[in-house]
Amino acid sequence: MERCTFTRRAVLAATAGGIAALGSGPLGGTAQAATGSAERLAADPPTGTVRVFWLRPTDVANDSRYPNGITSVMQESQRYYRQELGTTFKLNNPAVEVVQGNHPRSWYENTANGGEQYWWVVFNMQQELLTRFGLRSPDPRWLCVGEISAEKAGVSGGGGGGGWVILSGHDADGAAGTNGAMNRWYGGMVHELGHAFGLPDSSRTDGTPMSASFYDYPNCHFDEQQKNGIRNGPYGRFLS
Repeated sequence: MERCTFTRRAVLAATAGGIAALGSGPLGGTAQAATGSAERLAADPPTGTVRVFWLRPTDVANDSRYPNGITSVMQESQRYYRQELGTTFKLNNPAVEVVQGNHPRSWYENTANGGEQYWWVVFNMQQELLTRFGLRSPDPRWLCVGEISAEKAGVSGGGGGGGWVILSGHDADGAAGTNGAMNRWYGGMVHELGHAFGLPDSSRTDGTPMSASFYDYPNCHFDEQQKNGIRNGPYGRFLS
């Protein structure tokens, strides 16, 4: 699973020039947001929503289990946030935008992007989404979730922070129902969305989904400080 958060503060920060600087230090690649792509003009959903992408590399077959499964994970997370907060985020229709990638799996897995291979796959995915859809990091219009069907086994990961969740192949496989019990993937998405909404990791296993207690989903609950952190955070206005 994702090492969780861009903790160690590998947060995705936006610079004034529209360049997304990825990671906790200077990275080899940055992505200039596109300003007029046909994809963006044709596909922009309403603002104030959670925008979800499944990026399919050129050598990965189009498999409906993936967008359908990611949709189910997002809907369960939406339900959970309403249960916990009395309010929740909006998804689009369709909830998942399927994106044909520009490269094969090996490119996303092996193209260096930052100092740690752990982040290469998801940073490469995110940079492509930024460029093709005119996204920002963070983006005041949408909270963004990206999943990619690529992963270097035992190396690649992902996380959440700064209005983004970026996840590699094992999470996509989990959502598709091919990688173990679904509660594991529900809890993981609730956790990473918490980071995207602005919450830090809990420092101990404390029964909240911001700790390792998310592995025991649904037997974990936000505490009052976390609820207030989400409501008063940079994306709290997205809840209704």
